[in-house]
Amino acid sequence: MHLEWNLHYSRWVIDDGEPERHVGDIFDWFAVSLWSDATLTRTVERTKAAVPIADNSYRVSAEVIYVSHDPEQAARILDFGIKAISEKADILPRECKEGEYVTGEVRLELPLCTRASRHFAYRWRVNRISADLTPYVPDPVRGCFIRGASEVRYQDVVGTDSVHAKTYVLHCSDLNP
Repeated sequence: MHLEWNLHYSRWVIDDGEPERHVGDIFDWFAVSLWSDATLTRTVERTKAAVPIADNSYRVSAEVIYVSHDPEQAARILDFGIKAISEKADILPRECKEGEYVTGEVRLELPLCTRASRHFAYRWRVNRISADLTPYVPDPVRGCFIRGASEVRYQDVVGTDSVHAKTYVLHCSDLNP
């Protein structure tokens, strides 16, 4: 079990009414969501694990514990030491079923809302906060701005109100038994 989890906390979530967070805070949150730039892959290994990798992400091996069969709700819940939800339909391979295991790189986030919050309840202690100061650059293909992966930069801060950033990483201990 991890002593600490890297949980992304977006500025827009704070701007929508959630509180600023500070080192030492203890707080309850209803869910952890995950996202990945690529579809996770099936694995025969039946181990639940999350190994921290670069840019406050994880390489996970996870059990698929829930797959929504409602096309309007693309909820998928994975267990890799904690339970996290993705509402991204293509996070799992096609035809992936509950009880199977997947692996891949993911980032964890504290969502503002989610479709399947009944599966979650977490209490966290904030050990450290990193403001993500990575610049956003134009993406000529999509015609929008994207996070500049070649210029990743973080700054440790005492609170989310210390430095204005699009995202913060709350390095938290899970206080659930």
